[in-house]
Amino acid sequence: MYGRIDLSKTNYYLDDEIKLYKPKYEEALRVYTEYCNYKKFDSVYPLYKDNLNYDVHCFYFNNRLVAFQITELYVNDKVAFHDQFAWDYSNPKDKLGWRFYYHTCAFYKERNYSYIYLGDHEPHKSKLCGYEIMGRLN
Repeated sequence: MYGRIDLSKTNYYLDDEIKLYKPKYEEALRVYTEYCNYKKFDSVYPLYKDNLNYDVHCFYFNNRLVAFQITELYVNDKVAFHDQFAWDYSNPKDKLGWRFYYHTCAFYKERNYSYIYLGDHEPHKSKLCGYEIMGRLN
């Protein structure tokens, strides 16, 4: 099963500290590697330079990339797909994962997108306004 957010059912606000920006690949790879290590992922797909050709929302602290969200857009259908999120967990109290969810919902809703697809269903995602569980992908 996978999940999506119906943006018409959200009322989140933009986060002024999260910016649409193309980070350097080396910066993104560092954050991605730290994220995978922190989460103790057994197997992850690599972060390719081409991934950064999509919309990339970034959070910098002291001129250092701390987190990013890669979002693939399907403009004709007005839907977005959260392809990859990562952060370095340098300050877990920041709850950057939630901040990025809220920010990107507001960002794409302002641009008249209908849905953001979030990939596989995870219980924590059901806390988001407008969250829907979809059927299995074939």
